[in-house]
Amino acid sequence: MKSITAVVVLTLTVLAFTGQAKNIEFKVADKDFLVKQKFVLDILQHIYQDDVHVVKYADSFYEYKPWEHVSDYHHAEKLEHFFELWQHHPFHDDQVWTVMYERHEEYGVGLVRLFYFAKNWETFQHAAFWARQHVNKQLFVYAFTIASLFRDDMQGVVLPAHYEIHPWSFFDAETLETAEHYKMHGFHHVKQLNNIYNVVVKSNYTNFHGDLNYEHGLAYFLEDVGFNSFYYYFNLDYPFWTKGNEVNVLNKDRRGELYLYVHWQLLARYYMERLSNDLGEVPTFNMYEPVDAGFYSGLRGYNGVPYPSRDNEHHFYHKDNVEFVKHVELYSQRIMDWIHKNSKHDVEVINQLGNMLQGNVDSIDKQFYGSLDKWYRYIVNEGRPFGKWQETYPGTFMHYDTSMRDPLFFEVYKNLLTHYWHLMETFPEYTKVDYGFEGVKIDAVHMPESLTTYFEYFDADISNAVNVENVEHTVVPTHDALYAFGRNSFHNGSSFVVKARQHRLNHKPFEFTMDITADKAQTAVVKVFIGPKYDEYGHVIPLEHNYQNFFELEHFKVQLEAGVNHVKRASGDFSFWVSDRTTYLELYQKLMDATNSDYKFKLDQSETHCGVPNRMMLPKGKKGGQVYQFFYMVYPFHEPTVPQYTGYDPIVSCGVGHGSRYVDALPFGFPFNRPVKHDYYFEVDNFKFFDVKIFHRDEHTNVA
Repeated sequence: MKSITAVVVLTLTVLAFTGQAKNIEFKVADKDFLVKQKFVLDILQHIYQDDVHVVKYADSFYEYKPWEHVSDYHHAEKLEHFFELWQHHPFHDDQVWTVMYERHEEYGVGLVRLFYFAKNWETFQHAAFWARQHVNKQLFVYAFTIASLFRDDMQGVVLPAHYEIHPWSFFDAETLETAEHYKMHGFHHVKQLNNIYNVVVKSNYTNFHGDLNYEHGLAYFLEDVGFNSFYYYFNLDYPFWTKGNEVNVLNKDRRGELYLYVHWQLLARYYMERLSNDLGEVPTFNMYEPVDAGFYSGLRGYNGVPYPSRDNEHHFYHKDNVEFVKHVELYSQRIMDWIHKNSKHDVEVINQLGNMLQGNVDSIDKQFYGSLDKWYRYIVNEGRPFGKWQETYPGTFMHYDTSMRDPLFFEVYKNLLTHYWHLMETFPEYTKVDYGFEGVKIDAVHMPESLTTYFEYFDADISNAVNVENVEHTVVPTHDALYAFGRNSFHNGSSFVVKARQHRLNHKPFEFTMDITADKAQTAVVKVFIGPKYDEYGHVIPLEHNYQNFFELEHFKVQLEAGVNHVKRASGDFSFWVSDRTTYLELYQKLMDATNSDYKFKLDQSETHCGVPNRMMLPKGKKGGQVYQFFYMVYPFHEPTVPQYTGYDPIVSCGVGHGSRYVDALPFGFPFNRPVKHDYYFEVDNFKFFDVKIFHRDEHTNVA
């Protein structure tokens, strides 16, 4: 990429005789790239306020109307419908936007195309500025984020954490109200740190005042800002309404199979967390019966309207949902018929099923099979009528960044995934021949017999939730470097930062070493899973009933040598896990230093949007310890159709849509991706189970 200069490559090497290190390689942004980075940080500040840009934009930005500049866009004919729609029925902040409604989807698709088809950076800037001033802000953030992920000239640009761009989707109303009060009171009695008013607001989970039900005790997990952000970004990487573009073809990534696997893994992880809290299996959503688990969202929008909540024993089978229930019944039966007529047993069939269940544009027949994903969301969205379009107020289930807060999310997707397991029942069972690796044996696994989890303070910059003065009413002070640079969280002559402090789950680092004997030099893969050992009653769960509950931790390629191999891996080096995000304020400070000095603004994948938060790797466990089991596998390397990292730069990109994101061609979840009917088939030399007891050091989940 022309706008990134590679001046340093740093590799943190895993100390192993064999094995592939996790490469924390970085590039350094050049001046042109820094300009783009600054525009992104500036445009996403205080998004519900229009006149807060510190840097004065040229008149052309304020006068800009994209339909008057169609020659500046590729595929202008694809923008005609959006322009016509906008000029007849603009979508402002007096409405609440969700991509789940078909009418709203039109605006989302149109705005993404507007941003993506901009022929150059200047046009993109003007289009983004126009949308920032006029378009509903949830819609704007959605479209701006997708365009940023896919535009060639924005690869590597760092978006602030979504929970800092739009804190209303992550932090409860009490937290946001307290933050606003500090500003309204002029930060009275607040001390400055480095000339910045520094406010820390205690932000508790929604069960602080008591549990609504047993599931509410897992609020620390359900409401985790990093986990919810991961799910949000996953759905923006693979929007259901598009196939991608000429370069990023989403179905190359086996998008349907990935959709199924991500939800399967979320369920497995949630079940282990339930066991840590003495809860059992995740119930399967039954739309005809009352649902045990009520839900208190605790959230409100910028407009002040609270997100709907739900009582315990709520009944979804009522007259307002009859149409939705009928659609679920119809499409479920059609999909089950397709499953049982299927005679193929390959990955492509799984991919087709995932596309059908989600109802994305790669479905083999979207009109016939619908979108069970959407219809279930419509059933659960128990909002009241809202607005002039006779729509139901879109609650937490209708937004990707809030869906997982509701325990019913997992019940619904457990129901959806029954179709996947029905399909896998039609596949032949794996046998020892399928599992084995001739000439290769795991002699031993060395890792701690006990692991430790704990809660620790985590601060998020929620300054965006606080309204600031319009810039034209403020004299720009020369002594406040951050404000002069463009950061507009500012009051009475000084910058401010408001941080929401929460307790978040984390674990102490650990590592493992595998002693592997091979009869010859060859390429292999190593996979590591964690799963439950006992149910909530202390009974061992047979593998025949437990295979769906294993959660993948690591998957990497190794080069085995003839003889004894020692493969060592630290938890901090696991491939698809990422560190906590750098805060909005810190991003601004680093960018300012890089712009005004020789400080290096580094770009890497250590905090990438497509990674899973490292701190969520292990279930909480218990104070007296709780036994889980690790599963280790070494297996022949199956070359993927497109070699990994082909077509993109893995230092700055997640590679979505290139068909080269994956280590190998194995089905996702192998060897647990088919029903296990004979547990002794797992008694092969290249598989190894290892019991570990997880101790939790502290029981306090809230900060006050």
